[in-house]
Order: sequence, then structure tokens, then C-alpha cells
Amino acid sequence: MSENESSIFMSKAFTDRMFRRLFWPSLISATGLAFGDIADALFVGIRLGKVGLATMSLVAPIYMIYNVLDVGIALGASVKYTQALGKGNAKKGVEIFSQMLVTAIVVSILVAAVGLLTMPYILRLLGAGPEGGELWNYTKEYLQIMFLGAPLTFLYFLLYYCVRCDDAEKLASAGFAIGYLTDIVASAVFIMGFKLDVRGAIYATVLGKAVGVLIFMFHFTRKWAILRFKFVKPDFKLIFSALRTGMSSSVGYVGQFIALLVVNNILLRLGGESALAELNVVQDVSYVALAIYTALGDTVQPLCGTFYAEHNRDAVKRVMTIGISLGIVLGAIISFLFALFAGPICELFGLRGEAVSQGTFAVRMFCLSVIPAGFSIIWSSCFQAIKRERIVFLINQLRTFACFLAFALILSQFELRKFWFVFLGAEVLTLMIWAPVALKNRAPVSNKVFTYLLDTNSANISELLSEAEAFCESNDADPKQMYLVTMCIEEVCQAIIENAFKKTGEEYIQLTLCFENNGSIVLHIRDNANTFNPFAMKTGQNYDNAEHLASLGIQMVKSKSKQFFYRSYAGFNTLTVEVE
Repeated sequence: MSENESSIFMSKAFTDRMFRRLFWPSLISATGLAFGDIADALFVGIRLGKVGLATMSLVAPIYMIYNVLDVGIALGASVKYTQALGKGNAKKGVEIFSQMLVTAIVVSILVAAVGLLTMPYILRLLGAGPEGGELWNYTKEYLQIMFLGAPLTFLYFLLYYCVRCDDAEKLASAGFAIGYLTDIVASAVFIMGFKLDVRGAIYATVLGKAVGVLIFMFHFTRKWAILRFKFVKPDFKLIFSALRTGMSSSVGYVGQFIALLVVNNILLRLGGESALAELNVVQDVSYVALAIYTALGDTVQPLCGTFYAEHNRDAVKRVMTIGISLGIVLGAIISFLFALFAGPICELFGLRGEAVSQGTFAVRMFCLSVIPAGFSIIWSSCFQAIKRERIVFLINQLRTFACFLAFALILSQFELRKFWFVFLGAEVLTLMIWAPVALKNRAPVSNKVFTYLLDTNSANISELLSEAEAFCESNDADPKQMYLVTMCIEEVCQAIIENAFKKTGEEYIQLTLCFENNGSIVLHIRDNANTFNPFAMKTGQNYDNAEHLASLGIQMVKSKSKQFFYRSYAGFNTLTVEVE
């Protein structure tokens, strides 16, 4: 099989299937998040009208600060956890999760304390109107409960991201979706039934987070789960490393916080509470319209992180090709539908009269920005996974702060209708700036990586061994290393073929062999058999038994390797063996 044919087969046999397996649960989670976010505004708008929607717009900047911290911690933990497992270091992965869990709890308690103690100053900063007024009181009631529920929010996102990366994407998506479904139902009951107004919205949000956390906790009862908590001494170097990775994406919310404060004040000047209510409708539409890109980003990030750790650049490229292609098609469909039904959507959220016309125009202008925004979101997830945090930081600062604020200030000099071009202008300019920078600063591709696809229908292990040996020799491996590498390949592949495959066709073993900078050689072996861990094979004295006989070779691999690791991930068996 030629190198090009091998690459195509590997894409079909592994990468494409892994993408599909992770995408659908991610889409369910993203959709649940989107509808959970709009449920509060929808019911509050129906119940209170413009003042209710204005309240939801005013509290939005506080969510930006929240997301800097809770999403930053969660993303950093999940990326580092994925990279550790991709390199076969489960112990390191557990330590990362444990350190970040403690960090999340401590930070959330500090956020709650600071928020409650400085409430009057926060309300003035948000522009909640005169003290004791209707808008002031609604905003205060919402924020008080929001800060008290901070620990649940931080745990919710951390557990979701990490459980999803521990081969439990279905459970993670179920917890995420059920949590937000609880939020939606509770919002209707609390706001429309119990007449709790904005308090009902935030009560429902906190309840949804609590339900999600309980579902995520079920993962820790599974015997095969790698993810778990253990008591560890604080390792600030590890914590700051994870925070730097996560914050490269979430720090964009700081800029978004500032930009929203400015925009809220601009809109109050241009159109009063009505303009602020229209902005809230656009924000709610954006949650659903961009949900597809959130799902694609959540799919791309763990896959790219895994393949990057394996030095499988072809697989990373394939993941991005699928993600961008889906993003263009689905984004176009979603944008068209929202633009078509923009008027009824505005009426559904409680806008009336002239506000419907203005809101319709605003929604349609936003729809033009969906695909450019999607490009930035998907690529940001990829760059985060492959350790290009500076590009991630640049993208998020441009999208949510620099370009957005620049267009907002310029367009604020004109009538309200022209202001709504701010979304399209910001997204297009962002794309025009970061794309050339990313292309110019591409990381060099290592030549010390060998990939091979073994088709078990015509399995030719001797050919694989010959090519692997030639690769090792070309990279100046010593005789001992060459012997250990070929022994590992032969024994592991033979054990998989004889004990896991059913010889029914479409059965493959993917091998990635790479020389690390520390001088060791790492083998990444992935197969599409049913769950099968060669390292757990039983030994015995019956040499007529195929499993017992194969296990002797596997025991030799374990004794000669520096470290070995198995996990089932995204529907496939994945093994990592490191030799010195």
C-alpha cells in the first residue's frame, strides 16, 4: 500500500470515525448549552418585557468574567489531561485533574466572596440605573444568587471537559444536556409559574448545574475510568501551565466584558432600554447559531490534542478538514434560517412595535458574521490543542475585544441601524489579521515520525517490521533500540490479530513511531477491534493456548519497555509503549 493510500485508509478507518463519535455528543451538549442560555431571556422577556431583557443584557458582562475563570480552568485541565494520556502517562493526567479540581473550588469561593462584598460597585459599573430602581433591583437579585452558586458552576465545567476526555463523551454530553434541560424547565416553572421573575432565571441556572454535576460524578464509579481525584501537594508550576493553556482561550472574555460594558452604554444612549433588549435578542440568537461551531471546536480540541501528542500530523489535518467543511455547510444553513425568521424570533422574545423592525435588522446583520466567526472558533480549538496558545490569545482578543470594540466605537457615531454592522466587521477583520500570522509562524514538521496502516485482511507484519527497522536506522537508533522496537511491534500486532480481530474484514492496526527529544522512542498503536488490552492478557503454562502463548511475548514487551499504557478512546483501542 502506497503512503498516500495508507493515509486515506487511516482517515477512513480511524480519524473520520473518531470525529463522528465525538461530534454528535458534543453537538447535543452545545445545543443544550445554547437553549439553556436563551431560556432565561425568553421567559424573562415574556414575563417582564424590555426591562427584563435589559436586565439579562446587564448581567452578561459578569458571565464573561466567570467564563475567564471557570472555562479557563476547565479547558486547561482537559487539554493537559488529553496530552498526558496521549503520551501514555495516566499518572500525570490524574495529577493534573486533581490539582485543577482544587484550584476550581478555591477560585470559585473567592469569586463568590468578592462578588457579594462588592455588589453596589458592580451594579454601578454595569450601569444598572439609579439605586433602588427597577433595573437596579432586578440586576442585584440575579447577581446575588449567581455568586452564591459559583462553586457549582466551576465544578460543572471542569467535570464536563475532563469526563469528556476520559472516553466518556456520551455521559458528559448527557450530563451537560440534562443540566441545561433542567435549567429550561425550571425557568418556565419558576418564572411563569411561581412568578419569581429574574430570580427564577438564576435559580433555574444553578439547579441545572447541580443536576449536571451529579450526573458527571457517576463517571468516577466506573472501574475502567482513568480520571479520578487524589490528594496532592499544590504544584503551582503545573497549575500555571494548565491555566496558561486554558486562559489563552478564555481570557478573551475579559475583553468581551469591557466591550459589552461599552456597548451597553452606547445602546442606552442610541435607543434606551429598547436597544439593549434588541442586543439581548441578538446574543440569544448567537448562542444557537454558533452552537454548531462550539460542538465542532469541542470535537476538534481533544482529537487534535491526542494526534498532536502522537506526532500524527496527517490526522490533525484530516480532523480540521472535516471540521471546517461541516462548519461551512451547517453554518450557511443555520444563518439562512435565522435571517428568514428574524421577525417572528424578535416577537417571541417580547419585542414589540418599532423594536421588532430594529431587532430583525440586527439579527440579519449578525447572521452574515456566523461563518467567519465559525472559522475562528474551530481554528482556535485546534491551536489550543497543539500548544499554539499565542495564536489562540490573538484570535480571542481580536474577536471579542479589539476589533469588536473598534467597530462599536466607530459605528456609535451613526444611527442605531448602522451600529448592527459591528458583528460582521469585527469577525471579518479578525479573520484577516490572525490567518496570515498563523500561516507565517507555522511550527516545523518533524521528520522523525513513521506511520503505517496494517490491513489485517492481507497482514504483512514482515513488511512493517522491515520499514520500521529502516526508519530507526535512518534516525541513528542503536541496535538495542532497533531490537526493542521491532519486538514490540511484532508481539503487540500479533497479539491483536490473533486474539482481538474476528477476521471479518475492515480490521486495521495503525502504527505511529516517533523519536522524542529526550532520546526515547515511542510507539502509538491503535486498532479497531472490540475492547482488547494486550497488557492484561493472562499468562499460563498451556502453550497450545493462543492467548497464553501470545501473552509471553507481551510480558517481554512490558519488561523491556520504559513505560506502557492502554486505554479505550473514541471507540478504538489505543496503546502507547516507550522504549529507551
